[in-house]
Amino acid sequence: MFTIIIDGYNFIFNSYFKAGFKSDELQKLRDGTINFLSKYYNVKRNKVIVVFDGYNTDEPCESKYFRQNIEVIYSKKDEKADDVIVRLAKAADNSVIVSNDNDIKRRASGANCSCMEVEEFRRLAETIISGENADGGACGGYILNAEEGEEDGTSGRRAGGGKKGNPRRLSKKERIKIKKIRKI
Repeated sequence: MFTIIIDGYNFIFNSYFKAGFKSDELQKLRDGTINFLSKYYNVKRNKVIVVFDGYNTDEPCESKYFRQNIEVIYSKKDEKADDVIVRLAKAADNSVIVSNDNDIKRRASGANCSCMEVEEFRRLAETIISGENADGGACGGYILNAEEGEEDGTSGRRAGGGKKGNPRRLSKKERIKIKKIRKI
């Protein structure tokens, strides 16, 4: 199963505060985020986990619940959502982390997961929800054709002993990321 792990407050602050929302409307923004992700889930049926910080609370353990087919997790006291996200990513076989937090990206790079920027995922999800691009064309600025990343048969060493391979081919990390984006 494909899992999408979302840094909840990072998603909210990068999506809504650019539109002029205020921090006192945080519960409405959480609800709006869960509604948006639920619409995505209804179309694609990928498992979606949203992790929010709960380290300022007195809760001794994580609180998990399902709302509109979205798993919502609040971290426990003295634990940041970043730690929960990295732990979930390492436990999941095939996952994508949605966050702009470079620390999460760096810590999760050892796990079998890819990372996406919030804006990139939001654009992709809006496209999927609206029903456009169902054939797998260009998603999030990437061209997702079958020819993507294939070599043209010109491998081998050059006379100067420089790098070999196709210079237009994406790196292995980028090709894996695109493969996972196709599944989203």
